[in-house]
Order: sequence, then C-alpha cells, then structure tokens
Amino acid sequence: MSSRESSPESQEPEGVQTPSDGNDAESTWPDSPMTPESGTRGSFWILVMALGVAAAILITIQARRPKPPNEFAGLPLPPLEVGGWINAEKPLVDADLRGQIVLVDYWATWCGPCVRGMPDLVRFNKLHRDLGVKLVGFTSEDGPAVQHVKNYVESKDGIDWPIAYGAGMVMQKMDIVGIPTYVLYDRSGTSVWGGHSLDDGVDQALASLLAKDKR
Repeated sequence: MSSRESSPESQEPEGVQTPSDGNDAESTWPDSPMTPESGTRGSFWILVMALGVAAAILITIQARRPKPPNEFAGLPLPPLEVGGWINAEKPLVDADLRGQIVLVDYWATWCGPCVRGMPDLVRFNKLHRDLGVKLVGFTSEDGPAVQHVKNYVESKDGIDWPIAYGAGMVMQKMDIVGIPTYVLYDRSGTSVWGGHSLDDGVDQALASLLAKDKR
C-alpha cells in the first residue's frame, strides 16, 4: 500500500486537548477509569482484530473463486511446418501425432531457463513414454545455428525425442512469446494445458487424460 495511515499511538482521543506540559493538573484525568494511553492501546488491538477478520474473509472469497482458464488450453496442434528434424529417422508428419497424447517443448539452446529445465524434461519423458505420451521439441533456430542445436542434443544424455528446428512458423501460430513453454495436447490434437514450467500443473492435466483412457 503506497499511502500510510497515522499510527494509532499518535492519535489523541476525541475531545482531548494536548497538555502544554506534564505539570498541568487538569491533564491527569484523576477521575477517569482509563488513561489516554490505555485507551489508545485498546483501540489499537480492536483495529488489529478487525483487520484480521477482514483478511480471513478476503482469503475465503479468493479461495472460492474459480481458477482462470489456462491460456494455452483449447488450441489445435499446429501443422508441422518446420525446417527439419533431429532424433527422427524421417520427418514427422501430422499423422504421426494424430491420436496420441503429446507434450510439446517450445525452446532454444540460447535460452537459459530452457537449458536448465532439460533434466526435468528428460525425467518426464522416461516416466511417461511407456504410458503412450509422446514428447516433441520445437526450436526456431535455423541456418548455421542448426549445427549448434545438434551438438547440444548429442552432448546431453536422455534427450532422445524428436526435435524440430526452423520451427518459427509453428511457434508464431501458437503465439509463443516466452520460452520455455510446454503445451500438452490430448488425443484429439487439442491443447489442455500449457505453462513455462513442468511444475505448473502438467502432472494433474496428464493424469486426467490418462484416466479417460481407462474408462
């Protein structure tokens, strides 16, 4: 809060004149059961209790509000219009992903958070690939930078999923602004979750999709 309220201790009780010095006999309120100081302390604790009740009510209201929809949910899997592929025997086509649960990693080798998140992505892939979840990477890097991407992928253990380079058009169609961005697509090719970290709820979204397969 940018503005400040004056401290309760600095406020005088209503109707009381501030004494000119400490020797004024009339300022001692000899007949009053409560001194000005004790009255101020009581007002302070009443204010604290009121603020606590208000905070509790606000927290309850916020908790009951529905969570906003995921900004990446409800989008179709974009066409695989890319420059080429790494870790793929042949270029992937749309039919290769049709009917599958797909997690897409939009990333780049020059992106520090993307690189730091790779170990988590490797663990995710090892844990879920046998459950029928396909992982695919997209980077907009192209031209001379492709060799750098290949060198990076080959130097890291566990990065064995298909990675597309020259995927700038794909990322533009998905309106990817910040990376890393992870998007989970269901078997119909529609995104159900997206985030900038695998800790943002991908496990819950994936569990929901896998539960549908068992019905």
